[in-house]
Amino acid sequence: MLVEPRRPSILVVASPSPVTGGGGLRALRSLREYVKHFETSLVIPWDLWSNKNTLRDSATYLRELRELGVRFSGFSQLPDMIYRLRRVFGSRIFDLLTPLLIPGIGNIHVSPGSYDAVVVLHEGWDAVYTGYKLTEYFNTPSMVLLQLPPFYGSKERFLNIVKALLLWRELRSDSPIEEALFKAEALIRELPVEYMRKHQYSEALRKYTLIVGVTKATSIEMGGEWINRIISLDPGVSLDHEDLSLIKRVGEKVESKENYVVFGGRPASEKGLAEALIVFKQILKSSSELKLVVTGKMTEVMSIILRKVCRKLGILDKVLFTGFIPRMKRFEVIAKARLMLYPSHEDTFSYAVLESLHLGTPVVGYKIPALEIYYGGLPGIELVEEWDLEALTIKAMDILERGVDVVEPSKIKSWEEIMSEEVGLLYKQVESM
Repeated sequence: MLVEPRRPSILVVASPSPVTGGGGLRALRSLREYVKHFETSLVIPWDLWSNKNTLRDSATYLRELRELGVRFSGFSQLPDMIYRLRRVFGSRIFDLLTPLLIPGIGNIHVSPGSYDAVVVLHEGWDAVYTGYKLTEYFNTPSMVLLQLPPFYGSKERFLNIVKALLLWRELRSDSPIEEALFKAEALIRELPVEYMRKHQYSEALRKYTLIVGVTKATSIEMGGEWINRIISLDPGVSLDHEDLSLIKRVGEKVESKENYVVFGGRPASEKGLAEALIVFKQILKSSSELKLVVTGKMTEVMSIILRKVCRKLGILDKVLFTGFIPRMKRFEVIAKARLMLYPSHEDTFSYAVLESLHLGTPVVGYKIPALEIYYGGLPGIELVEEWDLEALTIKAMDILERGVDVVEPSKIKSWEEIMSEEVGLLYKQVESM
């Protein structure tokens, strides 16, 4: 009787849910592929585990993975006191800064087992810390996949992200005193957090056997030693068969554009939400019938704040908030839009831009490394310097008035090629045992 060889066993730290954003979607797709090759167990890090609403909304994806053969083996969490302080003071400074100042404050609960490697699929501290502690505990090789840079080597790039946060705080404030308090809280939080990130991440990442960047932009943004230490998949994101099939169906269904533009990012300051609203207000001066559609999951508090900001800008009746919508519906929204506004400060590739170009919708955005590397010079996309809102407005108005002759997506590797490369890197870790 032939005995099948034992499949390697891996322990994956991930938040595999599109509800959490593009990083969650990519982690979900990686796990779908891993389970074909490895005995795969999942540990959920504390950012997702502590957010019960998002965890509940992610149940469909977690059930799918279980049915495919992924075993749920544990989670990490912070003490309840951290979240109570966050609710009382209305600030994330406690759950962001405390784990960096006191790394051991995170508790990890995992089922006993024997693993050939630990794999981390996010750059968040909750995942990176959980992963390296599991690596120490099980004494295995380890691989971490950085989807975004966990810190920035360029002070200018980091300050541009902080500036976006401060602008958002300014817009949401009702008085100069409130604005000053909001901005002070943001600075008190962001500046020490970034300092601690660089220190703690540098220590933690050096303990991983292999560091993989989803794109070249990841190592470029981190700078220094990381440019040579990180292996880039270049890029490690693409549209899979399901996406391409949905895009084809939407393309056949949508016959014409409608009179609106779509905000391409999730509703967050680092994605340029404040700038998009300001630019849209300027565009309305010459296109008064135009609408702006904002998609993506929002908390009730965020929804209230966003509506307040739009009311303050005088554009509330021109903005439609869809909340989280299925990918088919999101593709329809993008395909019918005349333009995608995407002034994001934080990306390493951008699914949103790739999807938009595939759906025939032009894009205007910032010339950050990720977009310049993978989309710069393509027909249908215009990039301007960060914070040049005048140029952003002019480019957007020009496309709305004149249209574009051609919209062409970036030519990149297929999802199958990317997964083959990623799984190959993982096999090398397993075989090094």
